[in-house]
Order: sequence, then structure tokens, then C-alpha cells
Amino acid sequence: MKAKKLIEVALPIKEISAESVRDKSIRHGHISTLHLWWARRPLPVCRAIVFASLVPDPLDDNCPEAFNYAVEMLLNTGLGKLHYKPYKDIPYTSIVDEMEDNRRNRLMMFIGKFSETCQTNMKAGKSTSPKEQLDDWCLIKWENKNNPQILRIARELIFVAYQSDKRPDASWEQLHGEFNRLYDAIPKAEEQLYSIPNRHIETEQVKQAEETLQSAIEAFQNEMPSVFDPFAGGGAIPLEAARLGCRSYGNDINPVAHIIERGSAEFPQKYGKPIVYSDEEFISRYGEKGIEMVQETYRNIIHDKDGYHIPNRLAFDVEYYAKKILALTENRVGNLYSSTTGKTPLVYYWVRTAKCSNPSCQAEIPMLKQFYISKRRTAKAKDWYYLSPIITGNKIDFEIKNGECSIEGWNHHGNLTCPCCGNITNIAEIKRQFNNEPIKERLLAIIEDGDNRNFRTPVSSDLNQIQGLKKDESIPKEKLEIGNVRNFNTPGWGIDSFDGLFSNRQSIFLAEFRNKIEEVCSLIDTDSNYALVIKTYLALWFDKVLCRNTSFGVWHKLQETVEHPFGRQAIPMVFDYPEMNPFSNLSGACVGQLDSIVSYIENETSFASIFNNTMSGDKNQFDSKSLTSVITDPPYYDAIAYADLSDFFYVWLKSILGNDYSIVFSTPKTPKQDECTALKHHHGNSDEEAKVHFEQMLTAIFDAIEIQTSDIVSIMFAHQSTEAWTTLCNSILDARMNITGSWPMDTEVSIALKAQMSTLESSVTVACRPSERKGYADFGDVKHNIRQLVKHEVEKLYGLGFRGADLLTACFGQAVSVFGHYKLVETAEGEPVSVGQLLEFARESAAQALLEGVPGEPQTKFYCGWLQMNGMGECDFDDVNKYTRVGVNVEIRSLQSDKLLITEGSKQHLATAEEHVGSNPNWGTQPTDYMISQVHRMMLAYRGGNQELLYKLVRELCPQSDAPQWRVLDFLSGHLPEGKDLTDVRGLLSSAEMLRQKCKDAIVHKMGELQFED
Repeated sequence: MKAKKLIEVALPIKEISAESVRDKSIRHGHISTLHLWWARRPLPVCRAIVFASLVPDPLDDNCPEAFNYAVEMLLNTGLGKLHYKPYKDIPYTSIVDEMEDNRRNRLMMFIGKFSETCQTNMKAGKSTSPKEQLDDWCLIKWENKNNPQILRIARELIFVAYQSDKRPDASWEQLHGEFNRLYDAIPKAEEQLYSIPNRHIETEQVKQAEETLQSAIEAFQNEMPSVFDPFAGGGAIPLEAARLGCRSYGNDINPVAHIIERGSAEFPQKYGKPIVYSDEEFISRYGEKGIEMVQETYRNIIHDKDGYHIPNRLAFDVEYYAKKILALTENRVGNLYSSTTGKTPLVYYWVRTAKCSNPSCQAEIPMLKQFYISKRRTAKAKDWYYLSPIITGNKIDFEIKNGECSIEGWNHHGNLTCPCCGNITNIAEIKRQFNNEPIKERLLAIIEDGDNRNFRTPVSSDLNQIQGLKKDESIPKEKLEIGNVRNFNTPGWGIDSFDGLFSNRQSIFLAEFRNKIEEVCSLIDTDSNYALVIKTYLALWFDKVLCRNTSFGVWHKLQETVEHPFGRQAIPMVFDYPEMNPFSNLSGACVGQLDSIVSYIENETSFASIFNNTMSGDKNQFDSKSLTSVITDPPYYDAIAYADLSDFFYVWLKSILGNDYSIVFSTPKTPKQDECTALKHHHGNSDEEAKVHFEQMLTAIFDAIEIQTSDIVSIMFAHQSTEAWTTLCNSILDARMNITGSWPMDTEVSIALKAQMSTLESSVTVACRPSERKGYADFGDVKHNIRQLVKHEVEKLYGLGFRGADLLTACFGQAVSVFGHYKLVETAEGEPVSVGQLLEFARESAAQALLEGVPGEPQTKFYCGWLQMNGMGECDFDDVNKYTRVGVNVEIRSLQSDKLLITEGSKQHLATAEEHVGSNPNWGTQPTDYMISQVHRMMLAYRGGNQELLYKLVRELCPQSDAPQWRVLDFLSGHLPEGKDLTDVRGLLSSAEMLRQKCKDAIVHKMGELQFED
């Protein structure tokens, strides 16, 4: 019998979560900067899940002795003895809690461990900068992604785990020797090949050295486990599997994803290697421009008697040809963005206009929702800039002013108030205008470069630059996915094809840019395979420039940056937009976008992955049990329309790469019908058909995986709805697998433009194995087991900081693991229990477990329990009366007099915070008041910005993180409907640590008493 894998038993989820949240803000050299892809998994969680899926639990009785010895030798000797020592006192628990020094815990500390600084700060209630949170010797830390010493340890542990599974009698010494021999052969072969001058020219010496290197890589990887991701998306999981030395495979049916994957986890690893050019060869290939690039000191290029030593051939070539393309493009169309004032224009700020429906007015009204063009976070209000309207009759002009703007916008959800006559033109009339007449646009402002950016209104010479420009007829004209009204609402405004997403000037630039890529790439004098790799990156560069050169981009006035339109995984209708000067020094312009691609190529040089542009589920793709592990992040049910959104890139990529990747780009647009999503507009607008399609496809893929995989299947999923989880769990169970481990991790964070949106903050990873079902079970017995498991899980996850909907969803895996042991679970009446019923029960059990922790007075228990069952809506008197008699011991009259229950006629509803304590400023301020009253008072203090009162309440009522008031807030966060109360609760919870620390810092000792200072 095999030992359980680490992922089935233990994970350092607090540490993984911390680094995963940090990962979202890392830019330089990060995979996310290569190309936009939606819902990409953070690299730390991918690396941790891959590693933990491949190594056994050292404390398992069946753990191979060789692996136990490997952990001891690699993690408990030398520097590892200190760096991977378990916590003397676990920093995120409220009691002194020493972590046992055993092999399992050392393995977890190797994956992720908080630094000494962070541990000290956590115990003191202080924050630590994200970069300093984890110990410098952790596997998942960003800075260690190419650390040879740490990666060698990880690869050897995986090697020993894999080999000792195949050869249980092999000793550590034997496997250690084999690993060293195979692994060390690779850098020796690399040094031999990369030191040959002009190795790009095929000679017998080069050919032999290439074969030696390839043989060394294959010899090592053939003795490593194989990892497959059937939904490879942006390539993060295959990238991390390859980084850990595995044979790494990935499938994705989406052509755009396939190109991104190869650029992420195949090409840099194969071609991003050193090269030495003789002087003659270098000058012949690159000329004076190449010499200029070499002389730039930051490149670390050495020139000696042997020639030019280029650290990364691929990065150098991509940059060289990109700059050549950019120069040619600017020479052709740069005049369209030339300066008219002596200062370089950065951004042209445009707005779409509509005609006032008042026949006697007919003013052309800019559809502005607000008037600021700059409100930099770092600037004082006096240094903000806004457009100030000048109204003369039915003519609207603007001037730019400094300071705060109190003018209300004219565009209210598409309904337009005329500033000239006061008439309101409704959205239906404006849509009629947009659909029946050419959409009019107006240039309102130009932002120019300088020591301080200059904001000005356009003059005649600016307008003359674009006068008479017509849209380039060669740009893609394919239709948007009109049926997808959730992600594309532009068709309702008359914009239903891709050419409508670009201004005339943008279309001319993009067409010329694309043409120059084709022109330059046709002249690249090198091996055709390598030339295509260069061209692929130039096409990815084009895409990065493309999504910030559209008339549906967003001007981020808080940062003064141009953002792509996909902030909410959609292309929504916008009425104002920034037109970027693509030849400027803005980070989103051509040079800035090129820098991020070059940086990525330079930073990813491990083993290559193998990708297929195909739908997963083919049982013949891999032999039975030939895959060691499957680790994947399947589509989130109906959350993201990957194919529809990626058409934005596909139609352009096809025009650049279509002849080179003829099979990949063989369809007019991305394949939709075979995409594994539950999008009803692809299935006759039927929710049920979409659900059935998703479940059938997922089951077929999991069914093939179960046949092909010999060990763990780890699945990441980030969706709150029970329906989505029901479908996922049905697919797992129908594929003869069961869940053996479940781990939530903080991986989802909001970006600035959507910070007010409610999003799931964590994803859940479930580990699965093939499972033999045994007999039948009574739902009553299963309920009892699930209730106990879920209660234990809630307590554990609550202690780790998971809250609200995240906490409830994280319990699903434990519930399914019980359910999956049986062929059938039946009710007392003999009716089969569905997975959906099971998950609803699991959610209720988790909520009940949370409720059990709510402090004991009946009024607070009533409020929380009733909210959980019935929400804030109106209910009949009889329902409330029944609940007070059965659920909690409290009189209705008492609830009414305490204003916890609001009665209107025969209906009743729970009081909001304002209804409950708003009329009495003293209610909820005393330790003896109801807990719910205290919480409601905190909410109103937060809402009103009354910091003095809020600090006082926190100091006197809940200064500790485990104070019951925080638990009540957590409960409310998972059950309140959208509205002011929920906004207050979220704000308090997100500020909790700061509030507690503020109170702690403000307590000073004086005459033996504690006093609170503002």
C-alpha cells in the first residue's frame, strides 16, 4: 500500500496564501506580464501544489525509508537544519503553540515558512512588507524561482519519492548517487554547447554537443514523474511542474492560450540560452544597431577575444527585431502622433457624444460620467485636474482646471442630462442614435510628457492631424459574440464587430505595426524553427500593445495609466477612452510592453513543457497509468467566457501567425462548442443544457485522467456557487474518484479598478484518488459524520483566517469525501441523495458550526440564525414565532422592543444596523449590551467615519483577534445581502488588524491605568 501524498495530509496554507497574494502584485519577469489571460493561478500555489502532490507524507507508515532519509539529509543537516526548523511558537495562533520538529513539518517549512521578522511582527500584531513575509529559503518565495540550491533540493526530493515508489528496496545512498549523476550531467553538457562560438551555425561539433545536451536532459527527466494539466490556460501549472524538474504536459483547446503557453513554458526554456558570436558574425547579423545594444551596460554582455557573449540569445533577438519593427512603423505613421507644442503627447482623451433629444436644443453632449482627468493618489487635491464645461447656448466647450470638481456628470447609466437645456435623453433614444447614425467622438484633452505632465485642451493643429483619417480596411472585421450579453454589451450600442473597437488612427497604426512584423520576420536569416519562435514573441508583443490601443480602454485617473478593457473579464461599453501614443515612453506603449516580454524570457530558463492545442479527454493521448499526477485548474463553470473574450486577440494573431500555425488558426474564431464551460448562450440560452454540457465534458476528461494517472489528481477551483461545485463533484465521483484532501488558499485579490467589487478571496484545491465504492448508506448516518468533519474543519480554517463565503465553500471537499465512499446514499424514505443536497447540507453545517461559536445571549443567536435561514426579507409572524420557540429561547415582543425585529402589519424583517441602534447613540456601546448591538454600533461608526468612537469600541469591546464580536462580523459577512450593512462589515473585517493595532499603539500606561489616546 502506498503512502498518502503530503497534499492529502498537510499544507502550510497560511504561508502559501501570503506569498500567493503577493504574487498578484509582482510584475518584473512574471508570467502574467507576457500576455493577458484570465484567472491565472498564482505561481506560489502552483509550485506548492505540484510539489505536495508528488512527495509522500513522511509520517505515513508506508512512506519509503529512502524518502524519509532524504528529508533528514536535505532538510535537517547543514543550513537546512536551521532554515527548515519548525516554529518554536506558531505565529498565527493566539496561544503559545510549539510545532513538533518532525519530517512532515520540515517538509512544510521547506515549502513555505514565515521569516523570523514576520513571526515577531505577527505575535505583536504588526504587519510585515510582503517581500519579507517568507523566509529566504522557502521553495515558493518569488526570489527562489531560479535559486539553484533550493531547486536542487526540491528536484532531488521529488526524484527520490518517484524512484522509491518504483523501487521500494532502493536506498537513499543509491538514489542520491543516481540523482547527482543524472542531474549534474546537464550543466556539463550545457557548458560544452554554449561555449562553442557561433553555435547557431550547424557544424558536426555543434550537432554532437546539442545531442549530448538533449540526451542528458532526457536521461534525467525520464527518471522524474510526469505531470499533466488538461486545462493549461496561461501555462502556470506546467511552468511550475517543469521548474521542479518533471516531465510536464499541457492541453488547451483555445488557440490563444496555446500560443501563450508555448511562449511561457516552452520557448524560453529551449531557446533562451547563452551564445557566443565571433566579431565578424555578430556585426554581420546585427550591424551598428546590435553594437549599440551591446554597449548598454545593464545587459551584462561581455566582449573579449572570443567575441560577443550574449547571456540570452532569444531575449536579445526578440528585442533587436522588435526595435527594428518599431522604428519602421514609426517612420511610416509616427507623424500621426507628432508633437504640436514641442512636448511629446502621451494620451489623447476622447469622449463619445449623443444629440440632445430636445428638438429646440439638439446639442452634441459629451457622455461624461465625471470630469476628472487626473486624481493621482500621491497628489494633493489642489493638484488634481478636471474638465470644466463652458456652456454657450447649445455649444459645449471645456477648459482644464486644477483642484476639486463638484460638477455632477451628465451620463447617468446611459441616460443623458443636457447641460444646455436640462432635458434628459433616455438610454433607448441614445442607443437608437448609435445604431442608426455614425457614432460621434470628440477629443477633449491631451496629456503631454515633461518633468510634470501637462494637461491641455486640443488646438486646431491637433485636430488637423486626424482630420480625414479613415479606418484601415485591412483590420479584422469578424463579429463579436453577440449572444454573450453579459460580457459584450457593445452590440446594443451599434458596435458588433472587432473593427468597431478601434479609432481610425488606432486602426492605421495597428495595421502598419502588423505589416511591419510580417515584413521584418520574412527577412530573419536563421533556422526556420527559431525564426518562428521570434515571430511568435513579436505577435505576443503586438497583442500586449493591441489591448491598450483600443477605443474601449480605460483611463486610470488615479495612476494616469492606460488600462486594457478586460478589468471585469468583459468588453463593456465605455463612453470616454484614452488613445495612447504607442511611440511614447508610457509603460503601456510599445517599448514598455516589449520590456516585459524580454524580461520574462530572461527570467525563465528551466526545463521545457510540451503543449497540445487540443481538447482534453482523449483516452489515447497517454497510456494507462503513464501519468504520475494530474494538477489542473478547470474552467469555473460559467464565470469566464474564455473563448469569447480571447477572440479579441485571436482575429489579429491569425492575421500574423495563421500561415505559420495553420492548424492552430484553422477556424474563423476560437472554438466555442467544445469549450468546457457552462455558458448558456452557446447552448440555445438554456441554463440546463449548458450545465449538462459542462458536466458531461468535465466527466469525460476526468474519466480519461483516472485511466491515465497512477497517483494523485489535484484540482483547483474558485467558485462560490453550490451549483458549480455540485457539477465539479459529480464529475469527480462519476469518474470513479473521490476527494482525499481539501485545502483553501487566498489566491484571489481585487485590482484597483474593481476594488469595490465583491470577489471570492480564496480558491480551494481538492486532492483526488481512484476510489472503490462500498455498499449503501443512510443519509442520517452520513449527516452525522459530515457534521462532525465540517465542524472540525470550520474551527481549523477559522483559526487560519478564512471567513464568510470562503469558509463555507472550503468545507465542500470534506463533505464529498464522506459521500464518495458509498455507491449510494439514501434518505429514510429510500430516495437517493444528490451531490447538490449534500453540499447544501455541508454549507448549512458550516454555518451552524459558525453559529455555535456566536456568544450565548439569545438575541444575537436569533439575529444570526434567522439571517442564515431567511435573510433580510419579510416573513410571516407565524414563521418567526415558530423559530423563537424551536430555534432560540427569546420572546417576539422582546425582539420587537429591542428593535431587532421590525414589524410592518403582519410581516416582519430583521433590523438593519440603522434600524436597530440608529435612534439611540448609546445602544451597543457598553460591554453589557447585546453582542449584535455592539456590532451594529461598530458598523455605524465605520459608516459615518467616526474614528474616535470606532477605536473606543474596539479597545473596550474587542481588542483581541479572537474576540466574539469579530466572529459575529464574520458570520454577517457570509449572510448579509448586498447593501450598506454588508459594505460596513467588509470594511471592518478588512481593517480589523489595523484597528486592533491602532488601539494597541494608543494604549499608554499612566498612574496605573490604561488610557486611550487619539
